[in-house]
Amino acid sequence: MLYGIIMAGGSGTRLWPESRKNFPKQLMTLSGHRSFLQSTVDRLQPLCAPENIVVVTGKSLARAVRDQLPELSADSVIVEPCARNTSGCIALAALWCLRRDPEAVMLLLPADHMIQPVCEFQKTISRAASLVEEYPDKLVTLGIVPTYPAESFGYVERGEEFGIGVKGDSGERLPDGIQPFEVVRFREKPERSVAEEYLASGNFYWNSGIFVWKAKTILENLRRFAPGVYGPVEKLLQVQSNGNAEFETVLEREFPQMESISIDYAVMEPASAEGSILLLPAPFSWDDVGSWRSMERLFPQDSSGNTLASASGTRPPVLVDTAECTIRNTDPQKTVACFGVKDLAVIVTPDVVLIFDRNREESVREVTKKLKEMNCEELL
Repeated sequence: MLYGIIMAGGSGTRLWPESRKNFPKQLMTLSGHRSFLQSTVDRLQPLCAPENIVVVTGKSLARAVRDQLPELSADSVIVEPCARNTSGCIALAALWCLRRDPEAVMLLLPADHMIQPVCEFQKTISRAASLVEEYPDKLVTLGIVPTYPAESFGYVERGEEFGIGVKGDSGERLPDGIQPFEVVRFREKPERSVAEEYLASGNFYWNSGIFVWKAKTILENLRRFAPGVYGPVEKLLQVQSNGNAEFETVLEREFPQMESISIDYAVMEPASAEGSILLLPAPFSWDDVGSWRSMERLFPQDSSGNTLASASGTRPPVLVDTAECTIRNTDPQKTVACFGVKDLAVIVTPDVVLIFDRNREESVREVTKKLKEMNCEELL
């Protein structure tokens, strides 16, 4: 059975000041009436029954997550005792799945992506789940066909097609037009020149962070490749059948001892060297909305190249002799007016106005760092 696991514990600092410590990107609504998190749950239906959807998040966000998802039971929100990167999140979710189904297939996906059309996403996930059922030792990842040499995404290099000549050597391609490939390697965020080489080769995909695998298979991979993660997991496995009270006690004690490491470093990189990973090219559009510059891909531009990304219910900006700017206003009491400027991002919330050179989007991190130094925690 397929279980949808939504990872919703990140802080999203690159979208400050709209994204805050206690209200990060996954809880935001860019347009329409559904947040990133709510849209992710919507996308999982009818792939997973509501009782088979779980959200993993931190203590500070648990209440907000539950408030946004009243259709899910309280048991469907897993609260991590502390942040331990994606490996910790995934290990905890795998334990949750195994308590319900020893043959559980996990769909792992971040809570803050934009994906269209949903029907193509669902078709791809169905193909991934069927692959995992047929080849339970495989780990499946979804790769996004790159459209430009992005420096802010990780990459996956594909190898040979998989499915031709296996299981009887029939020589037939897999159905549905979604052909899997073997994975050669994972690569972290590259410099621009390297990203250009990846794009030109045609063999590299953006790492979507979306995975499908058996719960028991990912735990076995963590045991083999990430003992610093698996050690506490093994102790949790030992008390899993003893009831919630003992499990929670051991969880609070052991989870903070877990190594904090991403699943890419912990498992995907070493497993790809062994040929254990399959890649499905995604036939849908995808964006992880990782910065204010990404608004250019999601909202319309006017004749001067300005990206108009303000929230519904706010006044339209007044732009005179203004070009190549990104405008985001979430305060209905304020009007943004710009004159004689170019290449700026102007982000307005009820308590903060952020203005920066939009070609230096990493500068947002420097602003939040400065606020910490100034002890302005209430603004973070």
